[in-house]
Amino acid sequence: MKLSFRLILIVFFGLFLSSCAAQTTAPMPVYKDKEVSLWKSCTIKDAESLGASAKDADLLESISCYASLFESGTVDKTKYAEAGQKVAKAYLTKNPKSGVGHYLYAYLVGKHAELSPLSGLDLVPVLEQEALLAVKLSPEVDFAGPDRMLGELYLDAPGAPLSVGSLSKSLKHFEAAVKVAPDFYLNHLGYGAALLEDDDKKNACIQFSTALKSKSFNNKSLENDTYKKLIGACQKAPAPKK
Repeated sequence: MKLSFRLILIVFFGLFLSSCAAQTTAPMPVYKDKEVSLWKSCTIKDAESLGASAKDADLLESISCYASLFESGTVDKTKYAEAGQKVAKAYLTKNPKSGVGHYLYAYLVGKHAELSPLSGLDLVPVLEQEALLAVKLSPEVDFAGPDRMLGELYLDAPGAPLSVGSLSKSLKHFEAAVKVAPDFYLNHLGYGAALLEDDDKKNACIQFSTALKSKSFNNKSLENDTYKKLIGACQKAPAPKK
């Protein structure tokens, strides 16, 4: 009976992860952290050669490169997510207080879960744990990326007992992301989407309007299914309060 229930969960979770993976997102702008630059162009050869190094700085560059390859759509195979995670584990063993390291590890775990639904049930708690560590250690990394990642996870994932989904937690982390990096549009779009799910259309549309006016705004991001709901709800979004 337990096996049958787990199989049902795997099928359900696989459909959830597939829908997440299918969403269209705008390319992330390069973020220059004090330890490494995120989302810059690189090759698989770069990731593999850096990952074979004994130097911590090279290992972190390798992890960042693997993440960039997925973000740009250059790779979409589980083996690269696993390779990146292997390097991340090696790096974090020696650098357990690297917030950016935990953040990139969480990102690669998330990609692994998307590509391998059979492992998804076990990987989502790892993603959550690593992202929470990143929030604690380096909340500012990638324009408040750790809080934004958790906001998205809690908003999109099924709720208990199937998974970790929680609207209240999503709102908490998106609110934190907006405070940490108020000029980054994805934080406002995510917060707006969560507020809309909470039936707070007025404040959701204020966040939507703020995102549209951000210097970092990329119109392609609105192709994401989650944000399309905001467009429908906020055709005449109120101006953000000063």
